[in-house]
Amino acid sequence: MDLVFCPRSRDTVSNNALLAIRLGLTSMASCTSRARCFRAPCKPPRRGCRTVRSSGRDVQRLSDGLSALRQLDESLWPMLLELPIASGSVERAASSLKTWKDSLRKGVLPTAGSMSWPEEPFRSKLMGALYELEMPRFCRRHPQLLDSLLRQMLELSAEFEAQREEMNDDQYDGLEQQAKQPKSGKGEQGEERMDDAIASDEPIEGGVHKSDADTDEKSAKELQFHMELNQGESKDKDLLPDEQSQQSKDDKILSETAERMAEELIEQWAPITEKLDMASHMFDNIESLLEGPEGFDITTSVWRHSGWRELDSLRKKLENLKELRELVRSLGRGGGKGPLRKSTAERSVPRNPLGVVRSPLEPVETRSLTRSDDLSRMLPSEAALLAMGGKYGRLLHFSRRAERNLTSYERSGWVEDQSILLNFREVRPSAECGPIIVCLDTSGSMIGARETVAKAVALECMRGAHLQRRKCYLYAFSGPGQVEEMELGVDTKNLLNLLDFLSNSFHGGTDVDEPLDRSLQRINDSQWQDADILMVTDGEIRPPSDELLERLTAVNEDRGVELHGLLVSSQINDVMKNICTKLHVFKSWKAVT
Repeated sequence: MDLVFCPRSRDTVSNNALLAIRLGLTSMASCTSRARCFRAPCKPPRRGCRTVRSSGRDVQRLSDGLSALRQLDESLWPMLLELPIASGSVERAASSLKTWKDSLRKGVLPTAGSMSWPEEPFRSKLMGALYELEMPRFCRRHPQLLDSLLRQMLELSAEFEAQREEMNDDQYDGLEQQAKQPKSGKGEQGEERMDDAIASDEPIEGGVHKSDADTDEKSAKELQFHMELNQGESKDKDLLPDEQSQQSKDDKILSETAERMAEELIEQWAPITEKLDMASHMFDNIESLLEGPEGFDITTSVWRHSGWRELDSLRKKLENLKELRELVRSLGRGGGKGPLRKSTAERSVPRNPLGVVRSPLEPVETRSLTRSDDLSRMLPSEAALLAMGGKYGRLLHFSRRAERNLTSYERSGWVEDQSILLNFREVRPSAECGPIIVCLDTSGSMIGARETVAKAVALECMRGAHLQRRKCYLYAFSGPGQVEEMELGVDTKNLLNLLDFLSNSFHGGTDVDEPLDRSLQRINDSQWQDADILMVTDGEIRPPSDELLERLTAVNEDRGVELHGLLVSSQINDVMKNICTKLHVFKSWKAVT
């Protein structure tokens, strides 16, 4: 099948026809200008259009193109196939795109010689922008960013190529006008021969009918010469002065366009990378924040929210608030030993909450090698040194034993002991800790440093629950009927709610009845039956109703539910003593002021 192709026609072809043409399944018509796109033929055909018949390499081109496409995500196929054909064949663009993806996944930028797409000068500007954004580091840490970044690169490349094609079209039109001008009295005769050639069924080569090629060979060569100039196939020294000036002007325009696109890329991704760093410092795993219906989306409102700066400020304050971290860890029933899973490592330290640590006091498994003075665990090589080493061998053995330096098997097991959390994760037998329900006072009396402490508690509860795979729910209350509730989790929806909460200021009165009532109703749910309640307030509250106090006492006696109170004030009042089973007073005021 043969197709006639013209870049100036505005009729489009179907996606299937586009795929077939781009991969060599169908013969493709080309144009004598450098500007090429996939359009239906002009009717009747215009000058400059010619038919190109398929070659024997079509099958190989189809195979190469399909192989290159299979290496990429299918969501990138439509954008890749819509690239202007001047940017090269599909297999070349797809191969270069795969090189980009592989290099960024490894945390490096591709070398200039390993790819031929996109075209210069856009390619060098793009690499500079990605280097400035540190995108290799982010793509290696978060591979979910890759497809979104590659889609944007394809969009920018298509825009750049479209402008290049438009400029080439303008140049071709100018050369065509020059070719139409009469030369040496033969203009009218040459034009008549061109019109006859277009009306005939024979193919046109270089704008001259084949049957008239011998009679007008000079005109054909002259037109072909101008077309080669336009396609950039001749050397710069062969360009005429006017054409050199025009070429320099076009190169400058393209360079400015590429620089503008690179700046747009930096402007769009710079806030995202900054917030990705904030999220990585705050949470140990942010994979759920990077997932969406179509992968990572930079337009998602959670990455455009202004509350990230408040979150990062609170995170830095929490580093000096050890008492809040220990309080959150003590909330929720359950914990202790459980099935093996990856969780936060612990180290045995007295006068801390109970945890699970590895101890040699329970030698139930051989884990690795260590140094000790235990003869029952030493390696056979140490025993051989004692038995067959002679006088000096025995002395060496005794010396090692005295220094507790005998190579031995390490036998240990997991025990429940007082411990602290470490800053890394390991595979350990950890049971699920109980959920956390937080009742947070957001009345007007909490403004100032108290508000900072309250928001820091909400953030630490969310982080601690995420770290230990627990559920967490927040009731932010002020006056009667003014209760906002949200689940605190590291996913797009819940994090967006938390950012909104951190961005708002506290105001209103104080009524503790409704948040406590809702908390008790939630504990009746099977997923929250092991939860504890944490109330954060300044103590300026009215006593709850007698019926509510009776319900709190009942769930404490029947189910072991504890109501912890965090008093962000220097004075302890009787109301908080009567409500809470455990009362904590915040003391680290220097860390929040």
